[in-house]
Amino acid sequence: MSVTVARMGNDLIQQGSQVDGGSKFRGGIFIHAEAGVVFQGLMQSLERTFPDIQVSLSNNVGDASTPDNDIGLVLLHADFASDVVDCIARCKMRFPNASVSLMIDESSPSIQELTGLFDSKTIQGLLPFSLKLDVWLAVVWLLLNGGDYYPSTIIRSMEKSPSIVSGKVPQLYSQPDSTSSRTWPIKTLTLREHEILQLLSEGLQNKIIADRLTLSIHTVKVHVHNLIRKLRAHNRTQATAIYRNSMNHHGMKPFDTTVVH
Repeated sequence: MSVTVARMGNDLIQQGSQVDGGSKFRGGIFIHAEAGVVFQGLMQSLERTFPDIQVSLSNNVGDASTPDNDIGLVLLHADFASDVVDCIARCKMRFPNASVSLMIDESSPSIQELTGLFDSKTIQGLLPFSLKLDVWLAVVWLLLNGGDYYPSTIIRSMEKSPSIVSGKVPQLYSQPDSTSSRTWPIKTLTLREHEILQLLSEGLQNKIIADRLTLSIHTVKVHVHNLIRKLRAHNRTQATAIYRNSMNHHGMKPFDTTVVH
């Protein structure tokens, strides 16, 4: 295999320790995506580059009650999953020894949320489809060896945003004021996070929330972790306080969490 990582020097790469001195990878590769021409081509490229490991492609994660310990890396097409966080959770239960990385379109409107998943270490990498094939394969090599990957192109695109360039971090607040009207963290939440935060504000526990929204408890925990980070809160109690203050200050009505999804 002749794949170089040096060409990715401008990207955020964290090299992990190689398995067995670098002679073997942690396990096979599972691609969760639509079994179309594009992903079949990527699968074939992976098989040629890594002939000693098994590569599989499927639009179905499979039964989480029967773990597959032979997979070391899951590549998930972010746009293919209707609920990315839930899909990541199912992948981790199905493949307990695998790291999970998202294959993404950098122009996706949900890029900030996907970046948050990387920041919270829910995933280990973001692989843009805009990468050249040899670089894309080098990133996969890095992930197989326990590294993390974050594309510099996303960093540059986010730097163009005035809120990012200023380098200012929104302050926590307990009472609505002029600052909260300018910096409204509730806007960064997804619909699912709004639903979960609404149920949290009603004092419900993760198990009940999971049952109410037909999600796994692990998925709810991931959502709670992400929304606490987005709201820059220290815990779920503070997150619900910020939520209530923001909703009241802006005249917003709570989500109807009785709707079946």
